[in-house]
Amino acid sequence: MTNLDRTSRQILGLRRWKENEFKGIAEYPTGFGKTYTAIMAIKGMIPRKDIKTCLVIVPTIELKSQWEVELKKNKVTIAKVMVINSAIKHLHNVDMLVLDEVHRYAAESFSQIFTNVTAEFILGLTATLEREDGFHEIILEQLAVFDQITVDEALENGWIAPYIVYNIPVSLSNNDQIEYNKANNAFKHFAAKLGHGGQAFKNATSFLKSSDKALQGQAGAYYNSLRKRKSICQNNSNKIDATKRIIDTLTNRNGLIFSATTEFAENLQNALGDICMTFHSKIKRKDQEYIVKRFKDKRTKVRFLSSVQALNEGFNVPDCSLAIIAGSTSTKRTFIQQLGRVVRKTPDKDAIIINLYTPDTQEEVWMKKRLEGINSDRIVLCSLDDFLNLYGNKTNSVEAEELSINS
Repeated sequence: MTNLDRTSRQILGLRRWKENEFKGIAEYPTGFGKTYTAIMAIKGMIPRKDIKTCLVIVPTIELKSQWEVELKKNKVTIAKVMVINSAIKHLHNVDMLVLDEVHRYAAESFSQIFTNVTAEFILGLTATLEREDGFHEIILEQLAVFDQITVDEALENGWIAPYIVYNIPVSLSNNDQIEYNKANNAFKHFAAKLGHGGQAFKNATSFLKSSDKALQGQAGAYYNSLRKRKSICQNNSNKIDATKRIIDTLTNRNGLIFSATTEFAENLQNALGDICMTFHSKIKRKDQEYIVKRFKDKRTKVRFLSSVQALNEGFNVPDCSLAIIAGSTSTKRTFIQQLGRVVRKTPDKDAIIINLYTPDTQEEVWMKKRLEGINSDRIVLCSLDDFLNLYGNKTNSVEAEELSINS
């Protein structure tokens, strides 16, 4: 614990950036104030000389809009904000380069930003640099991490809202359970033929291109059973009823519902009615902007957005206090980003994150893996009925959460 207020800790980070010759990555949790830290750097609080030109690179249109609002609010006129897809099409020569969500720029095309921009000062921002595919090493070849703050440190210092993660099992219907068992048995059968574990996956990938029809067939059957098993868990229809019951109980909260498929996200919206709107990448940009505007407007009935992956990063609505993860993967980075959507600090705010998972399936394995490294004191395993009884009888506040942790 640093015992510093947030602004002092941000300035300390910029000093470390200076010690690293004004180049590197700050790995700070969402809600700590990555954007404001960068704005302080742009305004010249730390650098050796005035910055006259600055280019801010972001991965999405939504983030571009948020950055432009913050720059205007802080009277910064020297910075231009561009989405990465547009930025890499041209060469740029600026005093300072800010790379927001820098972990996203490991793809071969996006990594061109490091060669297409000439800048004396480079500041990368991310909540979670490490990628499971290992491609973060591509970014580290260009920029080193000069400062890091964990979620625990941010929580202990009061820089983010207190939160609790509830893991709530939701069983499959009888028919879906039968189908899952069939797919799981098929997966185990073909995995044994292909080598088990990671080796089976590697062999299946290789054998799909084999001229040996028998090997090709085994690999195809392996992948089909893998996809079937995954689809059944991620589209578990009983999660829709569970989500509705949770939202009907937590009437004083709004937030985001994360799904793994567009079909499930839309089915969820249909079940929830006017209080929910679907947001995903297949929706036209104009419609996306309208949906976000409706969600942010407190005068509307819209309390929740049902999303797939489009809102995992860079979506800033401080009033969000509930995240329901109805479908996800094993990736810890995704969980940290989803957590970040609801822990932005506002007065008297506390956050609830709910993992709805299918017990005794691969989805439970994924859920446990993405929570690795999260403080176990912030994680509660309980049934849906116990959760509803707890919050139905309490004030939906920290008081109820502290009771659940200590019980």
